Amino acid sequence: METKSTIMERYDAKKGLYQNFGLEIQHQLENILREEGVVCNTISSRLKERESLSEKIDRKRDKYTQLEDITDITGVRIITYYVADVNRVAEIVEQEFTVDRENSIDKSAALEPDRFGYCSVHYVVEMSPERLKLREYQAYAGLKCEIQIRSVLQHAWAEIEHDLGYKSTIAIPRDIRRNFSRLAGLLEIADKEFQNIRSFLKSYQNEAAGKMERKELQDMEVDAILLTTVIESNPDIIGLNETLANILGGRFLKRVSPESIESTIKQLRWFGVCTVDQLQSFIARNKDKVAVVARKMCDLGIKPFNSLKRTIALDYLCYTELLTANPSAEEIRRYLNENHMGVANSGRPALAYFMKQISEELNCEG
Repeated sequence: METKSTIMERYDAKKGLYQNFGLEIQHQLENILREEGVVCNTISSRLKERESLSEKIDRKRDKYTQLEDITDITGVRIITYYVADVNRVAEIVEQEFTVDRENSIDKSAALEPDRFGYCSVHYVVEMSPERLKLREYQAYAGLKCEIQIRSVLQHAWAEIEHDLGYKSTIAIPRDIRRNFSRLAGLLEIADKEFQNIRSFLKSYQNEAAGKMERKELQDMEVDAILLTTVIESNPDIIGLNETLANILGGRFLKRVSPESIESTIKQLRWFGVCTVDQLQSFIARNKDKVAVVARKMCDLGIKPFNSLKRTIALDYLCYTELLTANPSAEEIRRYLNENHMGVANSGRPALAYFMKQISEELNCEG
C-alpha cells in the first residue's frame, strides 16, 4: 500500500504522460466519430488537478492504495447534440477500447424514476490490446481514462447543478426540490423532441427526391431541404453546374452550405419564386441563356474569386432572369444591395453599370 505522499510523487512524475494519454484518447475519438458520421458539439480532454487529486485521496483513502487505483486522472468529455447519439457514441467506445466494467456506469439508467437529475454515461477505458502493440502507444499500457458522454442539454443541467453546489436531494432545500424535478422533466422532454425533429427532417430529406420526381411537392414552399434536393438531383441544375465550372474555371465545394442555401432562397424570393412548381418553371425559362450570361460576365471580370458554391447554377439563373428582363441600372443596384451580391457597397454602382451593359447586349441579341 502506497502512502498518500508516494501517490502524489508518482502523479507528479507521470503527469505529462497522463496528459498526453488523454489528448491521444481525444484525438482517436475525434477521428473515429468523424468516420462514423457522428457530429458532436465538443470533444475535450482534461487532467485532474493536483489539489483535486489530493482531496479525492483524503475522501476515499480506503479505496485508493496506489496511483493505478485512481481511474479518472485523465478524462475525455464528449457532448453530443442529441440524446440518441449518446448511445451511438457509447457503442463506439465499447468497440474501440477495453472497458473497465467495474468502474463504468450509465448514471441515467441507474437513476430511480422518482429521482430528479440528468446524468451522463461514464466509461473507464484502456487502449485496446491491438493499439498497445503499436510502438507509439506502448507507453500508455496500464493507464486508464474516464470518458463521459452526455447530450448538450444533459451537460447544461450538470453545469448548472454544479454551479448551484447541490449533488443530491438531501442537500437541496425542500421548497425547491419540486422546481428541480420539473426542470429535469422539461429537459428530458426537450431532448426527445429535438431527436424527433431530427428524425422527421431526415425522413423528409430521404423522401423529397422521390416525391419531387412524382410531382407530389409542386405546391410546397421551397425550403432548405427541398432546394438542396433540387441541387443534388435535378438534371438541369447538375448540367448547369458542370457548364459553369468550365466557364468560371473553379472547383466546387464538397457540400451545400446552409449559408449559400439561405442566400439563394432569398434571391429566388426576390423574383417571386416560392414554390417547387415556380422554381421548376424558373429553371426551364432561364437555363438556355445561363452560359451566355456567365461568359459575358467573365469577359468583364465579374466572376467568383474562390471555390464555387454548389448553388452557383441557381445564382446564375437569377442573374439571367434579372438581366434578360431589361432592368434599369437602379433595379440592378437594388438587386445587388438587397441580396448582398458582388463586391462591397461602394463597388456595387460600378458592378451594376457593367451588368447593365450585359443586359442591353442580351436584349439586342434577343
